Amino acid sequence: MILWTIVPVEWVLEEDGPSPPLMDVAVGALRLVLEAGADGSARIHRVLSTDPADYLRPELQPGAPWSPGPWPGAGWPQGG
Repeated sequence: MILWTIVPVEWVLEEDGPSPPLMDVAVGALRLVLEAGADGSARIHRVLSTDPADYLRPELQPGAPWSPGPWPGAGWPQGG
């Protein structure tokens, strides 16, 4: 592969640094990949679901804080 760019090759091949620790959480048929924060909090990193409606829920958007309490809406189990 040839990469034509004006950016120095050192910038292109530069590593981003260590990635944050990730963990999987099952919430019913839905799976979430959470990113652990330094202060013990967690944020949603990725949503894994076969239901397209899960990707439209604002509380499940990547970057949203994760709280394992009761979910709003009918039929949502507690995460954890």
